[in-house]
Amino acid sequence: MELSAVTLNGFTYVVALIGGLIWLGLSWKKKKKPYLPPGPPGWPLVGNVLELRGWKQSFQQYVHKLHKLYGPIITLRLGSRPLIIVASHEFAYEALIHKGSIFADRPAVKGGRKLFTHNQTSINSAAYGPFWRTLRRNLVSETLSASSLKSFRKGREWGIEVLMNRLRNEAEQGSGLVKLIDHLRHAAFCTLLYMCFGARLEEKIVRDVECIQRDVILRAGKTQADDIFPVLGFVFRKRWKRLQGMRQRQMEILGELINRRRAVLAEGMAGECRAYIDTLLCLTVEGGRGLNDAELVTLCSEFLNAGTDTTSTTLQWAMANLVKDEGVQSRLYEEIVNVVGKERAVEEEDVSRMVYLEALVKETLRRHPPGHLVLMHAVTEASTVGGYDVPANAMINFSVREMGNDPRVWENPNEFRPDRFLCDDVDLTGIREIKLMPFGVGRRICPGIGLAMMHVQLVVARLVQKFVWESKPGEPVDLAEVEEFTVVMKNPLHAVMKQRD
Repeated sequence: MELSAVTLNGFTYVVALIGGLIWLGLSWKKKKKPYLPPGPPGWPLVGNVLELRGWKQSFQQYVHKLHKLYGPIITLRLGSRPLIIVASHEFAYEALIHKGSIFADRPAVKGGRKLFTHNQTSINSAAYGPFWRTLRRNLVSETLSASSLKSFRKGREWGIEVLMNRLRNEAEQGSGLVKLIDHLRHAAFCTLLYMCFGARLEEKIVRDVECIQRDVILRAGKTQADDIFPVLGFVFRKRWKRLQGMRQRQMEILGELINRRRAVLAEGMAGECRAYIDTLLCLTVEGGRGLNDAELVTLCSEFLNAGTDTTSTTLQWAMANLVKDEGVQSRLYEEIVNVVGKERAVEEEDVSRMVYLEALVKETLRRHPPGHLVLMHAVTEASTVGGYDVPANAMINFSVREMGNDPRVWENPNEFRPDRFLCDDVDLTGIREIKLMPFGVGRRICPGIGLAMMHVQLVVARLVQKFVWESKPGEPVDLAEVEEFTVVMKNPLHAVMKQRD
């Protein structure tokens, strides 16, 4: 008996359907669930957000506890998205050096961060690609190169002059007692303003810019609930309006300085240095277009904020340890005298000959990194780290604090001992190996690492060369930490400064 064509076609469809279902079933069965690093179980939809936003601990304290519990690589969830945090030197090297291009992206941001990065058009926030490369190449070659840094020397001297004058004024009013952090932050800001806009600015303008930039850091720099769950934006309408007002104020203040520099350049009176804004005004990106005003403000804001709190925080931690340990301070002063004597001020060229000074700064960065984690990375394609799966679009971060205190790498890690760096040439760029990464490593390493190291070393050397530093009577130095934009001293350093003979 022959089957009709219609019957045959129907039979074929049934067989095809059954075969397809079997194939889908086998495929589903074969599709393994990603073998993620261990971590705490999360809540449906929100993941570990409730724990991350706990009232009794900072995010970094929470991560530290999880590393103790689960090991050097852990998984958290922000909503439905995995966040993998690495505290292993070897795993960090695998991800950032061996597989650098896969782990060099940034996650999309929302809320306040999206507003102040102008849809991620800053260097730190931009996606890994041509736009980011253009911005970073411009910054490194035109502003942070060795020849460019020399042209900003007057700006650095201005910043140090401001610092010394402010410290002396406060010391005269308080029997030698000074609170360092405010002066350190202001001086760093003056230096970066000079580099950004090519001139020494009036005190009122410096204060206005510093004030708005400080607000941006403290109010918009931290992740909020509406950054993770933008659908909740209606709940935070008041906060959003405040942020919009802050952004408008920032646009006005920095926009005025940008226009002022435009006018100076048009008149051919740029001066002896080519400021960062000068390079941005003539930069072309994507398709040959120039940067718009919002992008210019975003990039200038990033430049100012990136080097202010990190530098001043590191300086305060360094000085706190010098006050706490008289022997370390004496040894540093001895090196300064051996290199430049007692009369001539330490110059930038002298710093490279001061090995103990460099060791002191590296030990400060090991014990007190400005951030316990680096800026968040995103993964462009599925990969592995340490034998664990890392899904595409996952977020990944690296625990600088844990690496700097790993007893397998650092002997007696809780002790402040600059000597450990005298016999161990630790490469902060991580090219050879990663032992310490306060500036990040790989493609997203901080482009200002050279400037930061030189600035911190120069300021510490000048402060120790001119003054003896002692703790406030009856108040020993407290090295307790608290998390702001950077990890700062919970009780800011108050020290007595005495002019050296």
